[in-house]
Amino acid sequence: MNTLTTEKKQEVAEKSDGKELKQQIKVYSPNVDVYETDNSLLFRVEMPGVDDKSVEITIEKDQLQLEGKFQIGVEEKGQVRLAEYREGNYFRRFTIGKAIDSEKAVAKMKNGILELSIPKIEPKKTKVEIRNS
Repeated sequence: MNTLTTEKKQEVAEKSDGKELKQQIKVYSPNVDVYETDNSLLFRVEMPGVDDKSVEITIEKDQLQLEGKFQIGVEEKGQVRLAEYREGNYFRRFTIGKAIDSEKAVAKMKNGILELSIPKIEPKKTKVEIRNS
């Protein structure tokens, strides 16, 4: 994790054998670069250790929500002497406006970097005529 990434804890409830277990998971706020062109918005999100199957991208109304889960596999490698790399979730939310075409959004994940491109749409123009009474 990079030192600019902020973190907080979130309590997550999971069910195991019919019992509800509560677990505290670290939630990281990933570093994000946002670019805007005449035709689109581009988000470049740093999510090291996250594979493309554990990324969720949600666009609802004017809100973009990015989530990713990172889990370290259980391997027996000996006694831990130093452990700085921790599992957790990534989460960021942005207000992106309504002039976008969320149906044509495209996302790619490579080397821990998520790239999301969302095309803009031309705002609907309406001309209102003044009536004289």
